[in-house]
Amino acid sequence: MNISADSDQNKSETHGVSTRTDHFLRTVVSFLVLAFPTASLFLNRGDSYTLGLLTLIGFWVWIRTGIRTWLNRENGKLFLAFTLLFLVVVLTYITGFKTEDGFHFLGRYLRFLFVVPVYLALRRYPPTAKTAFIGLALGALTAGVMATLEFIRAHGPIRVEAQTDLSIIFGDLTTTMVLCTVAGFGLMAASRRSWSVPLLILSLAGGIAASLLSGTRGAWIPLLLLPLALMTPLNGFLKQRYIFAIILVFVAVFSSFYFVLRSDTQARLLDVGKHFRNYFIALHYLDHPIRGTPADPVCVDNKTFLQAWLNAGRSIIPATTRTLSAEVVTDQEIGGLSGCKSDYAVRLQNGNNSSDAQYILPRLPGPPGSDQHSKLLARGAGTLAFLGGKTTENFSNQSYKTVSMNDKKTPAQVIQVYIKVTIPPDKTVWLVPLDGYFGEYSLSIANTSIGGRFELWRSAWRQFMEHPWLGAGTGAFQAMTLQFISAGIIAPFANIYDHPHNDYLDALASHGIFGLIVLLAVFLVPAGFFMRAVRRPERVLHALGLAGVLTVAGFAIYALTDTIFLHTMMITWYVIYVALFYALLDVPAKSGPDGQLIE
Repeated sequence: MNISADSDQNKSETHGVSTRTDHFLRTVVSFLVLAFPTASLFLNRGDSYTLGLLTLIGFWVWIRTGIRTWLNRENGKLFLAFTLLFLVVVLTYITGFKTEDGFHFLGRYLRFLFVVPVYLALRRYPPTAKTAFIGLALGALTAGVMATLEFIRAHGPIRVEAQTDLSIIFGDLTTTMVLCTVAGFGLMAASRRSWSVPLLILSLAGGIAASLLSGTRGAWIPLLLLPLALMTPLNGFLKQRYIFAIILVFVAVFSSFYFVLRSDTQARLLDVGKHFRNYFIALHYLDHPIRGTPADPVCVDNKTFLQAWLNAGRSIIPATTRTLSAEVVTDQEIGGLSGCKSDYAVRLQNGNNSSDAQYILPRLPGPPGSDQHSKLLARGAGTLAFLGGKTTENFSNQSYKTVSMNDKKTPAQVIQVYIKVTIPPDKTVWLVPLDGYFGEYSLSIANTSIGGRFELWRSAWRQFMEHPWLGAGTGAFQAMTLQFISAGIIAPFANIYDHPHNDYLDALASHGIFGLIVLLAVFLVPAGFFMRAVRRPERVLHALGLAGVLTVAGFAIYALTDTIFLHTMMITWYVIYVALFYALLDVPAKSGPDGQLIE
């Protein structure tokens, strides 16, 4: 790392003659770095505008001075890794299964090539390290304020997304701001301004609040990196009282959202265990798919499944009356009906003598565009209906009969529908679901964010096994998944996604072994460079290196539960901040009176 080489200093002086244009461009670049975190979240296409301006400035530098002036071994490896990722994406698009999605994805991955002009702009007109950290802190603070206001206006649980149009992206980026603010805390706290530390504390609180209000569980995992950042051996720049304050802020904000406020933080965390259990219960039916038909549906009467099905219904819409009893019971009258092999049924009992009780139970819809038909074995007295549908079916019988429901209404892109059961006063209903097609009821309990990801991951792995070297092709994931669904291998609710919610598996499925190798290089090459900076004794270099490490680590973790590099905003953030931290670490050193680098 040639951070303070005299030759670089001489080159900078040769090519950096102070002109009005240079002064103007330096001001523009500093403003863009300062405003970028806030603008990208709350200004429509703010990330693209920033990337475009930095790219134009970078090309100006390229034309004016050439690239060799700024090229060295470290940034050369970075440029190579980002370029190879784009080239592999193009190659697999050409050689693989071509889709319209794949063509659009090429434009998104093209942004990786912008790392070169963006680096040139930031290297030729570098902002100060403090400017970069102030921008991140202000972005976290603004995100926290705006998310909190939206939460207050909503009067209940929400998932904030701002201008990102996706709460996952909002959560990932606000968490990144928090991590970088912690990395720069020691540098910023060294300021003699009395407001600097309180502002940093508020920024951390705001960023954590914004991340929690996004409801993005995958964005909360990198927050566990904070203790590592605070306990870094070289973090002697951070006084003990500041470490205590940061930990206190994190605990206070998280506790408030988990125990006190009406956010869904607690529910999102508690649901993880239940969704895991439900998926592995449904996995039995994925390994041995039930293949019923509308004319000959198959009974789904496993006790464990029925209990999970009942719990899934209760968790979605609770009973309308406290006197409703919902449980799985043994009923010997079931045996032999519609192929039922056990004696278990769901029993809903309304103990109220004056009003109806209602219960909602999940179901997967039929093929898009088709009419809805569903059957259940029912005993007792009650009414069955599709939630939101226009038709209802009444029944009143002491022995089990097949109750059929029909509805013309089948919205496209709907992946979960519900059956509404109405139980009259002092009446009891016994139900057993019948699968009229693969997964109608048997897989409905797995249709959650976690179960959906597991199915997408299974599809991605199968695609990789069939196309190990170059994958199925850029943008081919959804088309291949639909083939697996038709074959009864993958659950039907995986049909609406064009990516597997995991960048590593997406690389394997779409680009094969070569794709995974270059993706890992995109993370590991900058991580190694930043780690060497963390070991430097200079405060500013340590802060920049730590921010770089936390940024790369954060994105690498986000990539476990989402395909982040199919989102242009995530690519833009990664390209700009990796280029920024590289550029600032490459700037020739200038020492102040105390021996520390000028910040």
